[in-house]
Amino acid sequence: MLTILGLKVSYETLLFFALFIGSEIVGNSKLKENSLVQIILTGVNALKPLRKEDDKIQKIKDSLK
Repeated sequence: MLTILGLKVSYETLLFFALFIGSEIVGNSKLKENSLVQIILTGVNALKPLRKEDDKIQKIKDSLK
């Protein structure tokens, strides 16, 4: 467990948050053409079924409309 600005977060949460941010950055740029990034992107996409952040963000976006 890490404490960041008084907020306790687990290592898993930080890892999944980093993967989410990474997939958003790579998914919206020209970095997809790099073969090393393709390998990393394949790994991130393999973990997508385990991530629930996308669903939570979509629910928040829908509630703000």
